[in-house]
Amino acid sequence: MLDIHIYDWAKKRPKKHYMLIHGLRIFEMIFCKKMNNLGFQLEDIDSILVYFLADTRKSVTYDENKSLQEVNVLVPDDYTAFLELNTVEEKYMEFCRVVKKYVLPVLQLYSSLSPDIVAQYVEESLEEIVKENYEKVFLVAKTPKKSPNRKNTAILKGSHRVSGFQLWCEIYNEKGLRIVNQLLVEEVGHEGLYARFLGELKWENNERVIVKSKTSSWFRVIEII
Repeated sequence: MLDIHIYDWAKKRPKKHYMLIHGLRIFEMIFCKKMNNLGFQLEDIDSILVYFLADTRKSVTYDENKSLQEVNVLVPDDYTAFLELNTVEEKYMEFCRVVKKYVLPVLQLYSSLSPDIVAQYVEESLEEIVKENYEKVFLVAKTPKKSPNRKNTAILKGSHRVSGFQLWCEIYNEKGLRIVNQLLVEEVGHEGLYARFLGELKWENNERVIVKSKTSSWFRVIEII
């Protein structure tokens, strides 16, 4: 399974910077999922890690770690160039530039396919990000779930965008009208960080829903008023 990560490897960043550095992660996730769904595979390599050094004196270097089945790509680019872009579309174009300039050569080197075919896989997977509207929306906790009297339905929905992650609880009545739409969590956009909120949803009674983590003490109560 192919996985790519782009890291900011510069030193002495302001604290607020570290709250924004996961903005590219949703692009990485959609891109890799599409590549894997297309059946794309590499020989002896699973991961490509791109490190932004923010140092124009450095040249691009490639380092293969066979034991970890990964290739490290060190580049002179500055990650703040991505953070300073205003729109999702601009950030997407920057991601495309990075993939084509630094990731594509690695894919072509370690693939048994021709370079042109690999480039087609990459182009189709980058286009998938736009088709998915630059986001991943998914159901959580085996929802939807009916209330004990079967009249209401609760849905726990995760939304991962460039701006971050949100967890929402929606409740619909028997006519299909949404009667509750409550934001439960806002977190930075990295699946390793928001995973702790993807727990379980349980109807306590016909008017109350409890959402709680399986790995921490976090929980939220949602009531139908």
